Amino acid sequence: MPLITLTTDFGTKDPDLGFLKSRILKAIPDAQILDISHQVMPFDPQEAVYIIENSLQNFPENTIHLIGFDSEAFKVQPPVLIVSNGQYYLGNDNGILTTALANQPSSFYVLPDSGNMNFMQAHIEVAQQLSNGVKPVEVGRKVPDLQRVYLSKPMVKHHEQTGEVALIVPQVIYTDHYGNAIFNLKKDEFEAWQDGRKFKIKLGHYEIDHLVDNYHDGIKHHDNMTIAGEMFARFNNFGYFEIFIYKSNKMTGGANTLLGLQKNKMVHIIFEE
Repeated sequence: MPLITLTTDFGTKDPDLGFLKSRILKAIPDAQILDISHQVMPFDPQEAVYIIENSLQNFPENTIHLIGFDSEAFKVQPPVLIVSNGQYYLGNDNGILTTALANQPSSFYVLPDSGNMNFMQAHIEVAQQLSNGVKPVEVGRKVPDLQRVYLSKPMVKHHEQTGEVALIVPQVIYTDHYGNAIFNLKKDEFEAWQDGRKFKIKLGHYEIDHLVDNYHDGIKHHDNMTIAGEMFARFNNFGYFEIFIYKSNKMTGGANTLLGLQKNKMVHIIFEE
C-alpha cells in the first residue's frame, strides 16, 4: 500500500482538493493518502519551504510526497522528481523542493510532458509508476540540479570597533495555528552571533530579555504565577526563533494580533557590548 502525502495551497473550500484525490485513487486504488497541509499561503515560497522542510523528511522510505504549490507546470517550471533520504518528492521546478531539501543529499529528475498539466496529472502518473517499482531513472531525465528560491535572511549590524554582531533584525515568515510568530532566524545562527552575551528583544514598547526552552518554561521565571497573556521568546522544535503569548487562542488573540507580529514584521535583538 503506497503512502502518498499531499501538501498544497488548494485550501479546503474549493473542489480542487477532492478532484486531485479522486485522480490519485483512480490511478493508485490502494494508495494511503495523508494530508500534511492545504493552507500553504499561495505564492509565498518562504512559507512553503518552512512547512515542507519541517514536516516531510522523517517519513518511511518509498513515501511519495506530492507538492501542489504553484502546481500548474509549464515550460520554464516543468514537473520534477527529487529523490532524497529514500523518499520521492514530486512537484514543479519552482525552487521550493530544492530549497526545502537543501541540507539533504538528493538526486534530481525532470519529468516528461504528459500533455496534461492540470491537477498534477504528470506527477500522479509518475507516482503510479514509482508505486509499481519503476526506478526514477526510468521515469525522468536526471539533471545535476534544479532551480532554487531566495529566502529572506535576518539583517545584521556589526559593532564598529569590535566587529561583533551588535544587532539582529529578523522578520516574521510564518504565523502558526496559535498565532505564534516564527522568524527567519535559526538557533545556530543566533548562538554564533550571541557568543554568550546578554541581549534584549525589542518590539515596539515591549521588551524580552531571555529565552525559554518550551511553552511552559515561562512559569519558572515567575514563581509559578505566570498567567495567560504574557509573552515569551524561544527557538521552536524546528530551530526557528519564535515569539509567543502564553496560552493564546483565537478568542484572546496571539502574538500575530496582540503584538502586531504579522507576516514580514521585524523585531530588534540588541546585544550588550
